[in-house]
Amino acid sequence: MNLDMIIEILSHSPASVVGKCRLLNKECNKRTYHSSFLNLNLQRTNSISGYFLEFTERLKVHSAFVKDLGNDAVPRGSDEEISLDFLPPGRVSIKACDASHGVLLCVNDFPVKGRQPEYIFCKPTTKQYMILPKPKTRYFTIALGLMVIGSDPFRYKILRLSRLPCNENRRYNFSFTLVCEVFDSDSFAWKRLNNVELPEDDLLVRGIANPVASCGFLHWLTTGNNVFRFCFKTNSWSFFPVPENLARDDSLKLTRYDGKVGVISSRSKEGVDYQDLWVLERSFGDSWVHVKEIKSKGLKPVGFSSNDVVTLADLDGICSYNMNNEKSQKLKIRAPKFFPSYYWTMSYFPFYSDYERVELNGRSKGLSTRHKTQDRQRGLKTCENMGYW
Repeated sequence: MNLDMIIEILSHSPASVVGKCRLLNKECNKRTYHSSFLNLNLQRTNSISGYFLEFTERLKVHSAFVKDLGNDAVPRGSDEEISLDFLPPGRVSIKACDASHGVLLCVNDFPVKGRQPEYIFCKPTTKQYMILPKPKTRYFTIALGLMVIGSDPFRYKILRLSRLPCNENRRYNFSFTLVCEVFDSDSFAWKRLNNVELPEDDLLVRGIANPVASCGFLHWLTTGNNVFRFCFKTNSWSFFPVPENLARDDSLKLTRYDGKVGVISSRSKEGVDYQDLWVLERSFGDSWVHVKEIKSKGLKPVGFSSNDVVTLADLDGICSYNMNNEKSQKLKIRAPKFFPSYYWTMSYFPFYSDYERVELNGRSKGLSTRHKTQDRQRGLKTCENMGYW
């Protein structure tokens, strides 16, 4: 079949189908990550793309959503802006996301009932959420990762890396050993795996809010400029270095580009600031290829909306920058005016989602009461329109 025809068909397909077809060949993968295709796909599948922005002010967490692709019209099926206001009251913050499926992992540090933090899995576009079983609270969480591993039936896994408790300090190297736990929505329980042994004098970089997901792996950057890679299929982990010429660069940032893991480094040439993008030559390998040179203009790279548009941020807000024509467009943040002033503590979570409800393991306990009422009203109205009564 002609590739143009395949692209046309995929523009009407949900993100899960597009993701599978990207494995057909390199050209198909490249074209489906282009902004022209993604904008068309958003319109035809009634989906939305952007970022959740979050920062902490004293004991309060502020969050907002900003669109990075598509027009400003509200997609069909949505009567209000995307937010986390539907979640239980307390101090709720985003800890991880699956950018391709529009789901988040949040933690409520101060729930109304109980003293221990609540782990919440949610889909903001449909206002669905579920409170998950609590992991071992005697472990101090270092990092969390989330990945959807099945769409029919819907299934996801969560990785939690934690600091060793004091009573296990004698048996392990306390500084470089992490407790590894995985939550599987299929079993609806946490399972402890073998401890993760970090390389000597190496730690996970603090302040990383969300790992980079690619081909079934989660990736984190370490302080020694290594990449920690975890596989949900085998429950195994490994390490590999960043490009050799970047080994001593302290400005590195992991990202995702064309579905692969990438690393961004900063440099200055003739008084102009640039960002260099390197990506893994193969998703399962450890060799890097230089693919982009981006004029940063003093802005901080947040991520790539497509393979030709990068999202940048500064003290004044957030913008999209087209690397082909070098044009930028400021993105509208639907939040209080003081929001961007806390840029130095800002976290960014990529988000691509439709407005279709998912079955959260067939459990309705976690759905909000307001959403249950809306579902019942829609059901009654549908039956009435079909002439059942």
